[in-house]
Amino acid sequence: MKRIINVAIIIVILAGVVIVNYSCKPETPPKAVVIVVDEDNEPVDGAMVVVKAANSDSSHTVVYLLNENKPVADTQYTNKDGKVYYDFKYESIYKVEVTKGTDRDHPFARRGIGILILENNKTIESKIEINEQTVFN
Repeated sequence: MKRIINVAIIIVILAGVVIVNYSCKPETPPKAVVIVVDEDNEPVDGAMVVVKAANSDSSHTVVYLLNENKPVADTQYTNKDGKVYYDFKYESIYKVEVTKGTDRDHPFARRGIGILILENNKTIESKIEINEQTVFN
């Protein structure tokens, strides 16, 4: 009988430890990867990616990155894989505008538009295709 009680106590303690360790974890801030591709679904190196607050017409908007706050917008350029990585501070919704200038194969600037819907504990991937017809308003 004493052995059954000891086993029951150990099980209760282990269950308590598991519950405390897994139920009280703080949420991790959201992350995002913007992937820029061309009309042929090929990655675009050196495209300018601008992340803006959803209401970027206001002069009081801020993009809350994990280690810094950027007034109005954050601008970065894609790597050779067509990607830009972000660590954000809060759940939020951001607009993404992508621009790639002209080159010998593309006589006109190419653009693309996307959106990031950020959630804690998640890495969001947003694939944005750029083309010559997209216009920013």
